[in-house]
Amino acid sequence: MSLGENLRKAIEKLRNSSEIDKATIKEAVKELQRALISSDVEISLVLKLSKQIEEAAFQDLPKGISRREHVIKATHDNLADILGGHAKPPEKPKKILLVGLFGSGKTTTTGKLAKWYLKRGLKVGVIAADVFRPAAFEQLKTIAKKVKADFYGNEKEKNAVKIIEQGLKEFKDYDLVICDSAGRSALDEDLTKEIKAIENVFKAKEKWLVIGSDVGQVAKKQAEAFHKSVGVNGVIITKMDGSAKGGGALAACHSTNSSVYFIGTGEKPDDLQEFDATRYLSSIMGYGDLQSLLEKAKEVQEEEQIDPEELLKGEFTLETFYQQMKAARKMGPMGKVLDMMGMSQQLPKEMAEVGEQKLNKFGFMIDSMTKTEKTNPDVMNKSRIARIAKGSGVTQEDVRELIKNFKKMKKVFRQFSNVDAKKFEDGKGMNMKKLQGMFAKKKKFKIR
Repeated sequence: MSLGENLRKAIEKLRNSSEIDKATIKEAVKELQRALISSDVEISLVLKLSKQIEEAAFQDLPKGISRREHVIKATHDNLADILGGHAKPPEKPKKILLVGLFGSGKTTTTGKLAKWYLKRGLKVGVIAADVFRPAAFEQLKTIAKKVKADFYGNEKEKNAVKIIEQGLKEFKDYDLVICDSAGRSALDEDLTKEIKAIENVFKAKEKWLVIGSDVGQVAKKQAEAFHKSVGVNGVIITKMDGSAKGGGALAACHSTNSSVYFIGTGEKPDDLQEFDATRYLSSIMGYGDLQSLLEKAKEVQEEEQIDPEELLKGEFTLETFYQQMKAARKMGPMGKVLDMMGMSQQLPKEMAEVGEQKLNKFGFMIDSMTKTEKTNPDVMNKSRIARIAKGSGVTQEDVRELIKNFKKMKKVFRQFSNVDAKKFEDGKGMNMKKLQGMFAKKKKFKIR
């Protein structure tokens, strides 16, 4: 069971209990302890959280709130604090030095970060100062081109300091320069010496550690070691799309007082999210993250000129299904979109994993259908399926799979029709009414 499912189980125990007494609190706290410890959160932090919740549970109640609501809020707030809270990344940094070990995703993150700041109107240059890993130069050069950031590196130069000196001259009139430094399998003496030499020349105010969510409690040692070397004051946690151990990395970094600014949620340039512990908890516990969904939809609409109303329109035909799938792919994998809605558990697994190749195949099949077949797939029979397969260059089994997936998705999207928009006000004006306005004029949908 994942961290989110375990945390949700503990919260639901409080929500569904007939009476909130010390025994109930202790049982819920035990559930939280099991969830956090199994996700590699350091035991001392777990015990600290347990004590905070137990102390807060029977404090004087604020006006207009029940004991149950008070305990749930105290539990959620303390969890959010342990997992990093919300530290806003600087809006206009001049230089950012990224440090980290091998396998943390540092070079990929350099490109993602460049794109994030490019979207906010900054002129960004990236420097390839990793002279230790052979593929680092070419990798960053390719990524920089993809995100439209300017690149400097010198494949023949093996002195990182000289590369940075020249890179700073190249980018002297830029708003932001991001430096990708070398990594090692451990923070040894050579890496420490190199990072200090780089910092003496680069002189970045922002020194951020890039760390994988799968390292668990080792994150604390890494953060402390890099902080000692260069004074790390920010953290980006990668691989948050598939690891159940992310809580451990988040909690460990928070314990060093380094702000967690971003999390990486995939391999694409857009798979970088500003970190907010409240959003993170809502997302992994299946309660949805409307704010992230709205922001992602807005970016997609601006960059790709997609009509977002098509994404979640309730009336399905095979043709609109295909258009919705294309739009959803531009926002990220379908699983991520519904995950932000708190509906990922209801999404058929095969649809959550639809890639570009399969999506293209869907398009070929739909193009080979008649208007009647597109609007009413129930008319499909053996001869129609055979004709469509032949016309689109696929197998008959592929056509049957498309129809099967279409029917499953139709059922999922039908669940969006009975929502009470007032229930989802988040206090910042980002609510269901606004989401509906962006995604569907007539239809409403349910987020639980």
